[in-house]
Amino acid sequence: MSQKTTRIGLIGYGQIGKAVHQMIDADPDNGMEICFIHDLSPDILADVPGDLALKDLADFAQSSPDLVVEMAHPDVTRQWGQKIVEKTNYMLVSVTAMADREIEQMLEETAKKAGTRVFVPHGGVVGSDALLENRDVWESVDIVMKKNPKNVDCAAVGLNPDDIKEETVLYDGPTRGVCPKFPRNVNTHATIALAGIGFDRTHSLLVVNPEWNTAVVAIHAKGPGVDLHVERIESITGVTGASTPASIYNSIQMIGATGPGIHLR
Repeated sequence: MSQKTTRIGLIGYGQIGKAVHQMIDADPDNGMEICFIHDLSPDILADVPGDLALKDLADFAQSSPDLVVEMAHPDVTRQWGQKIVEKTNYMLVSVTAMADREIEQMLEETAKKAGTRVFVPHGGVVGSDALLENRDVWESVDIVMKKNPKNVDCAAVGLNPDDIKEETVLYDGPTRGVCPKFPRNVNTHATIALAGIGFDRTHSLLVVNPEWNTAVVAIHAKGPGVDLHVERIESITGVTGASTPASIYNSIQMIGATGPGIHLR
């Protein structure tokens, strides 16, 4: 008996979306197929094969997706999350949306009522597995992110990246506060908060320096008799890391059979 093919809809067809699409299509044995691609940009959507291009996201259910993957902006979850989860499974890559308590509660309640699942990809976030496995142990979790200002939406705090000439702290405080300020830059922070001790108890530090040409994410978690310190350094393109598409693809492959609700994958 042949295995059922998982039909996947993609929201957002920028650098990440295109790379994930290519990875899914490149492996004929992965049991997956793309059933629609949606992007707000008409120019981007014009490059999508006609049978996959979805102009109006309100029509997503007509493609019968088994999973919808958001790779665009947290506003997608705010505007469409409930409608999607009422119909099918949902993976949000813009995890900063979950810093909004009402959105997190809405997704959880809708998924349980509809019998669907919401997935938060975390495979590419260094240290997340250790945090998740020991989340009842941690007393404190600190995240430090260091980037070039041109790879951060500095306008969110009224700064022009070209005007930053030295090391500058853009944010220092609870993770819940950094997510709405830099929604496209700190998905790592949001994922760590979800895996560990929550948005209010996790501490975030975002630092930029025009001399840096790599992105550094350092996580320090402490608990009784336990001290975890991990660091990741990688090249960056735009606002995202080079490993992001591969980690999303791996998370899609790891979905498995789980009950309704929110799950880290």
